[in-house]
Amino acid sequence: MDHNLNGLSTREFEHVSQALAQEILGPGVSAFGDGKDGGREATFQGRVPYPSELEAWDGYGVVQAKFRQRTDQQPSDAVSWLKGQIKEEFEAWLSPASRRERLPEYLIFTTNVVLTPVPRSGGIDQIKQFVSAYVARLGVKDWAVWHYDQLCRYLDRYDSIRRTYAGAITSGDVLAQLLDAVSAGTKPRSDALADTVLASRHRREARLSLVPEEHVHAVLDWADKSSLPVVTVPAGTLAVLVAPMGAGKSEEAERWWREGLQEAVADPGVAIPAWVDARKAVPDLLDAISRAGGDPATGLGRIVIDDLDGIAPEQVSRLLHEARILLAAHPSARILATCRPGVDLGRAVVHEVAPWPARRGKELLDLVLGDEARMAFQEREVQDLLTSPLQSLSVASRLLAGEDARVSSLDLLSGLAASVIKGRRTGHPTPQTWDRLARLAVRILNAGGPVSAQQFGHEAEVWELTDTGLVVQEGARLRFALPVFEQHFGAQALRQGAVRLEEIVAADTFPRWRYAIAFAVNASHPDEAENLMLRLARANPAAASWVFDEIARGKEQDDGMREAEDKARAAAAQMVPADHDELRSAETVGTWLREAVEAYVEGFGPLSGSLLGLRDGRLPRWGVWAKEGWVAVSPSRFAFEPPAVTLLAVHPRNREDPEWLWWSQFLFPGDPLGRWDWARGKIRKPLERVVRRGALLVPPDSPLASERLWYLAQRLRLRNGSLHTVGVPELRQRLEAMMERVRASVSYTHHGAGYTYDSAAVRWLH
Repeated sequence: MDHNLNGLSTREFEHVSQALAQEILGPGVSAFGDGKDGGREATFQGRVPYPSELEAWDGYGVVQAKFRQRTDQQPSDAVSWLKGQIKEEFEAWLSPASRRERLPEYLIFTTNVVLTPVPRSGGIDQIKQFVSAYVARLGVKDWAVWHYDQLCRYLDRYDSIRRTYAGAITSGDVLAQLLDAVSAGTKPRSDALADTVLASRHRREARLSLVPEEHVHAVLDWADKSSLPVVTVPAGTLAVLVAPMGAGKSEEAERWWREGLQEAVADPGVAIPAWVDARKAVPDLLDAISRAGGDPATGLGRIVIDDLDGIAPEQVSRLLHEARILLAAHPSARILATCRPGVDLGRAVVHEVAPWPARRGKELLDLVLGDEARMAFQEREVQDLLTSPLQSLSVASRLLAGEDARVSSLDLLSGLAASVIKGRRTGHPTPQTWDRLARLAVRILNAGGPVSAQQFGHEAEVWELTDTGLVVQEGARLRFALPVFEQHFGAQALRQGAVRLEEIVAADTFPRWRYAIAFAVNASHPDEAENLMLRLARANPAAASWVFDEIARGKEQDDGMREAEDKARAAAAQMVPADHDELRSAETVGTWLREAVEAYVEGFGPLSGSLLGLRDGRLPRWGVWAKEGWVAVSPSRFAFEPPAVTLLAVHPRNREDPEWLWWSQFLFPGDPLGRWDWARGKIRKPLERVVRRGALLVPPDSPLASERLWYLAQRLRLRNGSLHTVGVPELRQRLEAMMERVRASVSYTHHGAGYTYDSAAVRWLH
């Protein structure tokens, strides 16, 4: 089908080119905004499935858009114009004075110019011959021109992009037919508004599943009268509300959305807002908006994309890119998304959701419980929990179930499902019910959304789950009433061995499973919790760090020195058999602490060589002294072979042995999981240091490897060497001399020419 690409503006054509590049080349494409972008509309790095999977490009590529305003001239004039545009770009890259930082290995030009396929004399062959002369000079490996006919074929293939710009690129007769068809089937605005209001009420009531039915309307009225400020999102802006689970992201987005609904009710000229779940917006955002009541033909207004962390990271990247394309085509629209921390949001405007004031949590508690809330509110521990909607309602659920609400925030949320069942049912659910809930949680968390009821189980099993009040059936699909429930039962599945920890901590799955993992570690026996953390650190150190922080939040204690010493002494004594003397106790303590560091080292893989002075992947031997809750650790300057821990009868500061020259002293980490915080601290400082210096070890196949090789080689070159070349023989000779020093020491550091490099950098380069 032919499309009227000339109906686009230059800026819109650039956005169409960027969107097609991302669809064809993959989500690794980076789009650039308006301004002096260095000759790029978009770039990519690495392997892309173009022109085919078998002939895939692999390297750094640039996409450039060339839009011709005048299309009423002869084809020969159009070809000449395109040649001139391409020539300007090549000359800019070839110029010594160019500010363009990097030469491309692959090039794609997009244009609305029609190129004829006539052999030798046609526009396609003319451009091919013209470009070929330049790419040889530039060193380009391959290139392509997406001209008018090619772009039309791509637009036919990628429906969401075509419909985003349908108003501009659809030819007049086709557009007239479409408008007639749309008008015949369009609901009156009053009906659309009524449907939108009803959908909003259903969403809000679903979030209040923890509230007794007789109090729901009172809570909704209270929320409508809130005096809290509503987030501001200007027209044409993509913004994201970020906060942990249950902190009120969706509630904040709902208030902003309802503000737009009130404007639409009062003014027929204001577009009706649309609410879209992120999982339903993939792979077609515009289609999801249309199904949610938005009308691209008449204009779009406020749009909410809820729960970005419910989809995979690469889907988030593509969805946000599609949102920016949509805003470019509909500049009066504005988009507000929600997600938990830890998601890469690119260039979106980020708003962090502030904690509730305790006064607001108390008001909600009063509405749900009445006078009972005032009695519980006197407890300081409860007051500290009333800082978010979910935590406030969780406190209410515990009190309704007759339980103590003076717990940590993680204990509060992880026990919420049991509190709900206890407060609403007589008796207890069967073990089979809990097993099915755990199985459902695994299905939902792995799928990233609701699952088919029919595929999950027979009708009686589905009824059994929905009767708990924890599971909701919407049409043919099952979901938990609240995200915290799926995390709770995901934790149950993890502890039961129904899912392997190592399979759910990858970058694309951990965001969905992270609270379930934290719940599982927090609820486990200390030995089981330590084992889970050990496996977690080995599989994903960043995930282990996040889980520890989540568990520790709200449990911090400001101990004085005496209390801290007593706690450290008691914790160390508890893990050491009573018949061990001080030396054997030091061995036990040192081995236990070292195990945590080694788990992090294993998790970091090749990168760990930048951090802790490893040799052949091993930490140096530790000399350990321990007494009365105090521990001193001294890494050996020479030894890396077993034993991993050597007992020191005398504190390292009192020894004259040169092997134990450096040491650190600290109180034994006596808090639950305390060794993981201590081990993280051992790695965090050197990690921050090497990242700031650009000295982090990278795998040989990393795109950063060549850059780092050149960076280090320049600084190791002889002083009389060229600034633009590094002699390999001289570099090898110097490296060998340095390696002699590196092999003879645990930590070798050299300072020179304003730069510091260490043994890890020398080993990597060697």
